[in-house]
Amino acid sequence: MACRLAMPTIPPLWRYHPAFSVTHIADSPASSGKESIHTPADQPHQRYDIMNRLFIKLTKYAPVISIALIIAAVAVIHHEIALYHWQEIKAAVSSMPLTLLLGMGACTLLGYLSLSLYDYLALEYAGEKLPWYKILLASFLGYAISNNIGHALVSGGSLRLRLYTGWGVSAVSVAKVILFCSITYLIGAITLMVGTYTALSGQALTALNLPDRQITGIVMSTGASALLVWWGIILFYRKDITIRGFTLSPPGGSLALRQTLAALLDLLLASVVLYLPLTHFIDIPFSTFLMIYILAQLTGLFSQVPGGIGVFEGSFMFLASGHYPASQILAALITYRAVYYLLPLLFAGLILTLYELKPHKWLAKNTEIKAILDSLEPAIPQLFSLLLLLGGCVLLISGSTPAVAERLQWLHYILPLPLIEFSHLLASMAGVMLLFLSRAVHQRMDAAYYATIVMLVLGALASLAKGWDFEEATILTLLLLLFLPAHKHFYRKSSLLAVDLPVSWVALVILSIGLSAWLGFFSFKHVEYSNQLWWQFSLHGDAPRFLRSLVAVSVLASGLILYRLLTHTTSTLALPDQAMLDRAAVLAGKAPNTMPHLALLGDKHLLWSESGNSFLMFATTPKMWVAMGDAVGNPDEYDELAWKFREMADQHAANIAFYQVGQHHLPLYLDFGLSLLKLGEEARVPLQGFSLEGRQRQNLRHAYNKITRQGISFTIVPAADVTAILPDLRTISDRWMQTKQAREKRFSLGFFDTDYLRRCDIAVAMKDGSPLAFANIWKTDGREELSIDLMRYTPDAPNGVMEYLMVSLMLWGKEEGYQWFNLGMAPLSGLRSHPLAPVWQRIGHSIFRFGGEFYNFEGLYHYKEKFDPDWQPRYLAAPSGLKVASTLLSVTGLISGGIEGAIRK
Repeated sequence: MACRLAMPTIPPLWRYHPAFSVTHIADSPASSGKESIHTPADQPHQRYDIMNRLFIKLTKYAPVISIALIIAAVAVIHHEIALYHWQEIKAAVSSMPLTLLLGMGACTLLGYLSLSLYDYLALEYAGEKLPWYKILLASFLGYAISNNIGHALVSGGSLRLRLYTGWGVSAVSVAKVILFCSITYLIGAITLMVGTYTALSGQALTALNLPDRQITGIVMSTGASALLVWWGIILFYRKDITIRGFTLSPPGGSLALRQTLAALLDLLLASVVLYLPLTHFIDIPFSTFLMIYILAQLTGLFSQVPGGIGVFEGSFMFLASGHYPASQILAALITYRAVYYLLPLLFAGLILTLYELKPHKWLAKNTEIKAILDSLEPAIPQLFSLLLLLGGCVLLISGSTPAVAERLQWLHYILPLPLIEFSHLLASMAGVMLLFLSRAVHQRMDAAYYATIVMLVLGALASLAKGWDFEEATILTLLLLLFLPAHKHFYRKSSLLAVDLPVSWVALVILSIGLSAWLGFFSFKHVEYSNQLWWQFSLHGDAPRFLRSLVAVSVLASGLILYRLLTHTTSTLALPDQAMLDRAAVLAGKAPNTMPHLALLGDKHLLWSESGNSFLMFATTPKMWVAMGDAVGNPDEYDELAWKFREMADQHAANIAFYQVGQHHLPLYLDFGLSLLKLGEEARVPLQGFSLEGRQRQNLRHAYNKITRQGISFTIVPAADVTAILPDLRTISDRWMQTKQAREKRFSLGFFDTDYLRRCDIAVAMKDGSPLAFANIWKTDGREELSIDLMRYTPDAPNGVMEYLMVSLMLWGKEEGYQWFNLGMAPLSGLRSHPLAPVWQRIGHSIFRFGGEFYNFEGLYHYKEKFDPDWQPRYLAAPSGLKVASTLLSVTGLISGGIEGAIRK
């Protein structure tokens, strides 16, 4: 509840924003197969980009702010319960009757059912329809995760994107759903806040520990004004609202009313889950409670602390302080957190584990259930990462609180004291390891799977051996059972010590350990400190065991963090040497397509997998790292390389993009929070059916025969013999460049480089023993594809000589058994002009049709179309929003050697 709406002050929202829309855009610097296109700089974008950079700088302090708020919240809680002992709070929690817990569980169930109304109404707003059980599933999983981890747009939003798009909902509609749900919650919370404040009498308000009355009045007036504006827009304005290029369509009056009622129902049910245990201890009017609850909820929401944990509790206790016993309030809050937040999270893990039942015959017959479970797969590592954080915190908390004396006495008859002492130490250290492993699990590391199983088993056994804590052991065993079937999701071959540790995650670990330390000191505050405690070993010596485990935990966590920081040096980027290019040439030859041969130009950095069987080629600008195509090599290592690429870019404070990628790995790029923009379509000619016979190829046949009759012949010079003809090729290239008044392009296009050309066979058009035109050949070892890159001809060569060269190469490729000939991409082709198509797609289509003054896009498409190719879409995966324009400018600069090169050709 506390984090359904992610505010724009948290780094993941700005730096790793999920791609909620898959739009199509004309690629400004797209390669036509062998050309580049240039666009002028976007001045409005430059202005917004400055603002965006300012926001990014501000968000760097968000983790510090969150930590400060948690510390402040803990200080408040500590102040309120300073007069109480841990045993009193524990006894209060244990005193909850079963009927009350069942009532809380029933209200929680109804609450999550009411949350599905958010998605149901949001889909209606987006013009989409889905069966109710799919909506319920997506809503429950989304909120079970985002309620605990926070940043709803990133966590719950990305899960909804996966599920809804898998069920046929467009990505644009999913974006509307996520935004609609966030606004729905805010409307309900503000309505309840203002309504309750208005309804409460002055005496009731005085009983609350509210801030200064003037400040409170301003807050309430602002909320009321926002509601009036909202309903005014819905009832009277009824027009789209555009804010900095983003258009919002207000819902109709009926939908807005149902939206408000759904939010009120959700918030009231959620509040009852806390009100029930609270009234078990104290007599508090529901209206007074509701005011405290809503204000604490909003405080937790805006704090950006994951799940609002600590901040919500601290705010609630602060607002209610001085009037009700703090220990009983805290007991109610602990029970509420466990029932409304953690229990649904565990149940979500159970649902996702059902994904592993797919091989069963009974499930294979039910294609509907199988399709739903298939859609859940991407959420499994994310959820397990969160559950492991929970498991680690459980062990740390258990090690920081006194054991049950009766259980210890009974256990002593079975186990010797040294083993009990060691088990206590081991359980706390296993808790720290689970915190570290949660990061590796999130990154799908293969080694993390086995290490997690070991730590869960050790943690469960140690929990039993240190004090017969079967509650903790049960939780860890349940996590183990959920985790065991999920091995296939952890496929990245990487060392655990190589796991990336972002600052926000390190802060989370430190906070978890710090909070467990505070809990330990609070639990044992009645024990007078002395140096003798460190060396006191006794059956009921809980305080000494806590102190020793605290030191072990601190040393272990500090050692792991320091080791990673000291060994994780900033990578120095260097272009590949000849030995590395030789390795890349081998993998490029084994690839199913010819694009990987671009690595042989040597102008791009090569990022290698741990095994050395795969690489990713990329180029950099100060703020953007752009990968050229998908990874090359072993498909099982594609994800590993892509994540490694992202981590390296993040260390250099740069964004990432993937240029001219195909369809096979688009889900991976969506996982990165990138938008997919269609650049155009790539033409691939099936060679086995290609010939110059027939009426359809009459024009090609006549052009081919015309060149042949002029005494021009076709030959292929093997790579081993290219050195001998390099002077002639250089002359042809220089004359071509001079005639075209062009500059060499790079990145996605070949350029004249002797080392590069020596690696390729060269197709040459000859006349009287002298070359007139040439093109270097790309080919795959398995003969799947054939293509050409650099194409140059002399000014006095006859018209059509390059077409002759290309046709001759196709006929040669057919005889040699090649399957495809790649003609390269036709920029902006395949974009739609439908009135409901995305705006970028319509603009791109217009440029394609009427932009001949700048570049003959449509003519290029029709030229390639006469070869009857198979058209395959090509995409740019880039950061969404305003960064799309900066990405296109970056790619333009990489291809043209800077913006100046783009302007000057």
